[in-house]
Amino acid sequence: MNRSFAFFVIMPGEHTFNSGSVLLQPVADLVGMSVDKINFVGCMALSIPLAIIYNRVLGKASERTRQVYPLVIGLAYCWFCFGSAIKHLLANCLISYAIMYVAPAKNMHWLVFIFSMSYLTWVHLFRWMYITEYTIDITGPIMVCVQKMTTLAFSLHDGTGRKEEELSPLQKREAIKRVPGLIPYLSYIFHFQSILTGPLSFYTDYINLTRGTHVTKNENGEVPDPYSEAWTKLGKALIFMLVIAFVQPSFPISGLDRTDMNPVAWMVLFWFTFMLQRIPYYFAWYFADGIYNLSGFGFNGYDKETGEAKWDLATNVLAWKVESAQSLKETLDAWNVGTMGWFRRVAFDRAPKKYRTLSTYLLSAWWHGIFMGYYLTFLGGAILTLGGKGFRRSLRWRFLSSPSLKFAYDVVTFIGTKMVLAYVAYPFVALHWAPSIAMYKRLYFIGHILALFCAAVLPVILPPPREDKKKNGETQVDENRNAKKIE
Repeated sequence: MNRSFAFFVIMPGEHTFNSGSVLLQPVADLVGMSVDKINFVGCMALSIPLAIIYNRVLGKASERTRQVYPLVIGLAYCWFCFGSAIKHLLANCLISYAIMYVAPAKNMHWLVFIFSMSYLTWVHLFRWMYITEYTIDITGPIMVCVQKMTTLAFSLHDGTGRKEEELSPLQKREAIKRVPGLIPYLSYIFHFQSILTGPLSFYTDYINLTRGTHVTKNENGEVPDPYSEAWTKLGKALIFMLVIAFVQPSFPISGLDRTDMNPVAWMVLFWFTFMLQRIPYYFAWYFADGIYNLSGFGFNGYDKETGEAKWDLATNVLAWKVESAQSLKETLDAWNVGTMGWFRRVAFDRAPKKYRTLSTYLLSAWWHGIFMGYYLTFLGGAILTLGGKGFRRSLRWRFLSSPSLKFAYDVVTFIGTKMVLAYVAYPFVALHWAPSIAMYKRLYFIGHILALFCAAVLPVILPPPREDKKKNGETQVDENRNAKKIE
């Protein structure tokens, strides 16, 4: 009895982050990888046939069957990869569910938000205390589940605690009129398609999948097939996996400590090293997107020009757009799209207008963890975003008079964006205050200084056109409209 009780109340510790199965340890030893990564890749690979079964075999099964099947597999994945640490996932989601039931609709969403985020922070704290190098552990699934629970709570608040005329079109579409049953709720939280890596899907979309109402027929009365799109995404994930295996190990972050390189060569190394840091995310998100599509999830209407079905509802990253972006905003629009949608729903749209950007970046840092590197990255990101807006408003219109000037502007902003992205992401990877500040000192805090200059001084020296002032006041509205395209 005592041991059973201790299983549930024991504080997080090192065991929380290394209690997954060691069944595949011989495979890990054979390929020279840690067993947590082998478990992760093994579950993702197993998801391919399981997703096909869900769509092909269970496509016309009952709604309850289509809810229980992904739930059971998702729980099995969590137990296999994280062992007894699954108790933290269950505790967080079940207590949040109880809050949705008993709390007044007026305050329920904030209570769920505060509790779930506090529980996540508690686990992050112990991860900070015990983990010295990156591992695939329970914090990732908890982060995804916090997104799901909070968006569900906010949708419940919109559906039960607010008048319809107070809601935006997006909030009306996602509003929920009553607390879901326990099985649909757990299925949404734990379904195998996203429990390990995300991306976030929204409750109304997921329930439409389980009900078989997620796809509309085309003009010919045919149901579109997701498999071509799914296999394309999985093929891209395979390419990224090969890059991770054969290229990334040759360019560790520690290589940036070199002092024997000329500045230009070092800056190229700086850019390339951080481009490689994004590859594991590309692998995980393209793979997860492909699994979603194999399951039949992801339909997002038809292209107005071609009439082809779009399967990007669960798309979390557009790698080419990230790598070819000419501003930090363009980069963020194509990066971690599901999380950006979450930030919008629980922070940006809910905060006072003048605090929207700051509240979004602060939530991002809090959600990621308590390492100081996260706060340096996201607060720096807020400063650099403001600097980028000032730069664009003051300078871009001056280079539109000829193709050659426009080309020069595009080249400069492309290179600048790549360097800014590496600059602001360094603390995120370094995690700690000391190495992050040491790198910024080495670079003379050039990114922060230029961003502040572009935000505060450049518009005075080179004023933007008068009509831009009015447009700038409408920027947030335009961003909200554009955000709908990528949700």
